[in-house]
Amino acid sequence: MIKKEFKKIKVKSVSVGAAMADMAMLLLIFFMTTTTTEPPQGVELDPPAGIVKSAEQESLYITVSKFGQYYCDGEPVTLERIKDILALRSYEKETPVSITADKNLKYQYISELLKTLQEGDFLNVTFMAEEKSTDLSMNSKNAGEL
Repeated sequence: MIKKEFKKIKVKSVSVGAAMADMAMLLLIFFMTTTTTEPPQGVELDPPAGIVKSAEQESLYITVSKFGQYYCDGEPVTLERIKDILALRSYEKETPVSITADKNLKYQYISELLKTLQEGDFLNVTFMAEEKSTDLSMNSKNAGEL
């Protein structure tokens, strides 16, 4: 009887790292170009002037119109609906809540909203504002009135 001997052939696996780097770069570019950093629009407001700092991208945006209507991420909602939204996002309590309101809005609406946010334990609140004007003619006019 003749024994046949077979040689074991080792197969080398080769991973192409350059292709993975290219895919990672393409995904990074895609997400950078499709991500927005502005709050949702939908209500025309005249926000108060103040010191402007950038808001974080992962914010929960709440807008209050000059008539006291609430909007969450661009959709009209009631305070009860905002409570429900906060309850659903209870695991995100550190997420900033960005509030945009009309400068002529009665403070009662802001107070009710802040109370709702406090009850939901969302304490990281920012207020959106327009940048203050540094016009010299306005400053001299206001100084003359004093």
